[in-house]
Amino acid sequence: MICSLGIDYGTNSVRALVVDCQTGKELGMAVVPYPSGRQGVLLDPKNHHLARQNPADYLVGLQKSVRLALKQAGQKRGFTAKSIVGIGVDSTGSSPIPVDAKNQPLSFQKKWSKHPAAQCWLWKDHTAYKEAAAITRLASEHRPHYLAKCGNTYSSEWFWSKIWHCLVTAPKF
Repeated sequence: MICSLGIDYGTNSVRALVVDCQTGKELGMAVVPYPSGRQGVLLDPKNHHLARQNPADYLVGLQKSVRLALKQAGQKRGFTAKSIVGIGVDSTGSSPIPVDAKNQPLSFQKKWSKHPAAQCWLWKDHTAYKEAAAITRLASEHRPHYLAKCGNTYSSEWFWSKIWHCLVTAPKF
């Protein structure tokens, strides 16, 4: 049996799926909700633009979902973990995580663990709306063809506006 393992990091949960590559048949599947925040999202009642996630939830979700999907697949005749020949991972590229020099999330350090800026900046976080507007203004002056490819407006959901906002609001990182 030749199988693949798919892992999908969603907004509220991690999902794992084991598929038989020859038949396309689903052999095992698991969904693990993120334990932190409200439905996995860290919110701030004072700022409706903020939407963050605890990076530790990604590790918990990965371990649990993969174990459960493999256990379920293990009940199918002919499947063993050695049947897996490939792993695919899906996530959004617009959810940056501030890290230290050792590439560890800052939120893993006790001094930053409760700081919102040390968490993953979820794709739907819009706290960087001012930076996005500045990027839009500057790009329209200097590189209008860049903006033409994204509807003539740079979004506060995207990477560079969030990184800039983090630099402005949390310079101690």
